[in-house]
Amino acid sequence: MKSSLFLLLARVGSAAAARPGGVRWQFRSRWRALEATHKCFLLGATFDITLRSVYNAAMPKRPLLCLIIAIISLCAVTGTGWSQQAKPKVRISAWYWLNSAPKAAWEGDFLTMKHLGFTDVLLCYGLDLAGIVTRKTETKQAMQWAHKAGLGVYLIVWQPTANSLERIPEFMQVDVNGNRLDTFDVFNAKWRSTQWKNFLQDIAKTYGHEPAMAGYVFDDSFGSGNISYGPYEEKIFGAPLPRKPEDPRWEEWTKTRQGWWEDWAKDTIAYIRQLDANPRHEIYLEDIIEQITNPKRHASMGLDFTRVAKHFDAVGGYTTPVWTTNLNSEKKVAQLTENAITSVRKKVGPEKQIVYTFWSANIAEERKPGPAAFPTAAQIQKICEQALGLGVRHLDMYGYRIGEYLATREEMARMVPPEPAPYVLTGQFPQKFMWDRPEIQTDLGIYLNGLNN
Repeated sequence: MKSSLFLLLARVGSAAAARPGGVRWQFRSRWRALEATHKCFLLGATFDITLRSVYNAAMPKRPLLCLIIAIISLCAVTGTGWSQQAKPKVRISAWYWLNSAPKAAWEGDFLTMKHLGFTDVLLCYGLDLAGIVTRKTETKQAMQWAHKAGLGVYLIVWQPTANSLERIPEFMQVDVNGNRLDTFDVFNAKWRSTQWKNFLQDIAKTYGHEPAMAGYVFDDSFGSGNISYGPYEEKIFGAPLPRKPEDPRWEEWTKTRQGWWEDWAKDTIAYIRQLDANPRHEIYLEDIIEQITNPKRHASMGLDFTRVAKHFDAVGGYTTPVWTTNLNSEKKVAQLTENAITSVRKKVGPEKQIVYTFWSANIAEERKPGPAAFPTAAQIQKICEQALGLGVRHLDMYGYRIGEYLATREEMARMVPPEPAPYVLTGQFPQKFMWDRPEIQTDLGIYLNGLNN
């Protein structure tokens, strides 16, 4: 099939070139917003061809050229492998809470994101990440609109507390005082092989074949601390569980939990890959940078991040920069960015892909009245340039459209009801995130588009 199409293209191209006037291909390095474009691999090179202008010029007088265009268009949309779109030089993504926007706004938002230079969008239902399994029809629609706009989609599938999965007592964490917590015990092999496996494979089965699919995101993966001193851990450990470093067998307890964390990582990857083996669909692990680099946290959690990270396609430690009018504000942001990227790099080695996620909203202004003054487009650009200079090739911003994230368990259940009930809009942060800050969009769009053009 592949060689036959190439041969046909060569023959038709030769015939067209022999005609008076020859063939003149028109290429553009920058695209007008919403213009129809196609991508095609041709003889080992990737060409960006603006079909509309070429086709319109060729239609009246050049039927052979029209045939070439038709074949190229067919190549771009048929089969897999050789006809797939090339990976951008730099992935640029932003988080988007589906339930922070009216459904009628989704399609237009995705088109605007593409116009601004984003290559991908990270989708979820804020407050309840399990919404992607309880609201599948809407989630698929959102993915299809994103794909139509030219965006890839990463689904945010996990955050230890922000989900509506059934809380089964034997699968919940227990703290040092014997209190049952609201977070799942990732050390529990029975939980992983039942509820966890079913959840992940439901997602992979439902969305793994969507054309927009770009990957799976595990957020705040260590944020709960996984302080689990339940019957399961004591049974497997075979002795009373140490509570503090001074207790007998603390070092053994730490190493045991390091192994359990790695078991969670291996099972997580295996369950997804059993139903979605596409290596282009990245499985990405992240947490706030302090959880990844703080040695005291590692000791309390029994975490060896290096062992966990090696099983994922990409990892990252996200940051929450704070901008103020102080003269040293931007210097602190630059230090935060450098420390986050270099400290993760030290833990994962030179080959592992790092996704750098940073807040593109100013957390210091988030709950203040009126529009945010920071960050400016120039300040966002500085973070991007610094990350690129440190070898990052996936810039991720939190976020394009985000809603109120503080909620009780009862409020969370009310905010994301299963289909077919209409979903409930979250509270808003007016003029704090990127979607309704038009003052930054023009300059930021020029910069982000330039990274891949």
